[in-house]
Amino acid sequence: MQDLLGRLTALDPDASETLKVVTYFDALVERSVGVESMLRGAAVLSGATVGQRDGRQIMRVRADGVRIDPTDPRDVWMRRDSGPDAVVWIEREGQEHTNDAMILERLALALGIIRARRSVGTASAVELAISSYAGVDERMTALSRLRLPPGPLCVVASPPDPAPQAQHPSAVIATRHGLTRATILPAERAAAEAWDPADDARRGIGMPGLEGQLPASWSSALIAVRLTTPAEPVLAAADLGALLLVAEKADSGALHPDAATLAGLDARSLELLDAVVDEQSVRAAAVRLGRHHSSVQDRLSVLTETLGYDPRTSRGHARFVVARMLLRLAD
Repeated sequence: MQDLLGRLTALDPDASETLKVVTYFDALVERSVGVESMLRGAAVLSGATVGQRDGRQIMRVRADGVRIDPTDPRDVWMRRDSGPDAVVWIEREGQEHTNDAMILERLALALGIIRARRSVGTASAVELAISSYAGVDERMTALSRLRLPPGPLCVVASPPDPAPQAQHPSAVIATRHGLTRATILPAERAAAEAWDPADDARRGIGMPGLEGQLPASWSSALIAVRLTTPAEPVLAAADLGALLLVAEKADSGALHPDAATLAGLDARSLELLDAVVDEQSVRAAAVRLGRHHSSVQDRLSVLTETLGYDPRTSRGHARFVVARMLLRLAD
């Protein structure tokens, strides 16, 4: 398929884009993602809101991957039957795009495969258990299928591969930040089992809670994994403290001016600021960077003017830490 894509790209760009749609949905099916993740993938791929009506249940996902309120499809929207009493559609106003028909066709086929798997797999149950949009009855049914251990639980966000140990239910979820594996673990064992010295994959550990709090744990795990760094590949949302509230609030809004200022700096300047804030000393930062104390001091003076505050003061330190976190989330 990849070889064919390479040949078609040079001969017929439209045909190559169509094949990319096919391979995209094949990858989602292979990962055993759930209904919401499949709709999210179609929405991101098409650049428009995508919806499904299955019986009386309606689900819609915007092009940015956010689930929105249900509404019946309009006659002007392209739609396709996806099963008994089920239909999918793309909410595009005006002229249809080249691959809209192919996206709907592959989406309908993929949803049919999901229905066939539901009776034997746990992936869809995991997605329902952690979804904040699932109904109470849906979530309770999913939880009963998973047979989770009693006590506090948490969700760990990690790369799609490798799969975790078989005793822990997991599923690959299509988020607006890419494919991410969600694994449900007992809270007391999450920190120990999330760390794998055999690889350097980053992992975010969600806030602990009971079964009904798994959606909140998943949401916090997604924030935590996006805040990991090579120096800190595993991060627990609980360790963020009040910063988690700031991250949750800012994640859905525009980039704060403090974070935008940092985004405009070069990597060398950010490295200097990180060293000064971490070491809490210009001299120690110079040693860490392998640079002369006076040159670090001179550059810091210039950066302080750019930032509009001194990151060495208590308030300036807090502003820099929050702005740095918001910049990581935006990236």
